[in-house]
Amino acid sequence: MRNITVFSLVVSMLVSPLAIANQTLTIADAEVAGFEKRSQQIFQLIGAQDGWSGSWGGETVELYQFASKLEVKPEVFESSVQDGNISGWVELCLHHNMLMLSKGDKACGKLKSMEP
Repeated sequence: MRNITVFSLVVSMLVSPLAIANQTLTIADAEVAGFEKRSQQIFQLIGAQDGWSGSWGGETVELYQFASKLEVKPEVFESSVQDGNISGWVELCLHHNMLMLSKGDKACGKLKSMEP
């Protein structure tokens, strides 16, 4: 019986971090945390499940939801936040399965404070 208990403990210790890493956030979760949707984006072009422009903490943002952390494609938007870009985006941030562009420097902190 002791071997079964020890085995169960070891398995749960190994599986728990994987389960946490695979948890996902949704646009609805972001709304609960303060994101205000304005208009839906063409999220399918970048392989996302959902995407909206709106505001978060008074900043203009675009927020994209992917199926998993592995599906997030930040390279699609990297040039959008480079110095001298004409779009006005300031930050690109990733958190779990979410990607966000922001025209300020505080909204990314709000996204990163979310837990699935």
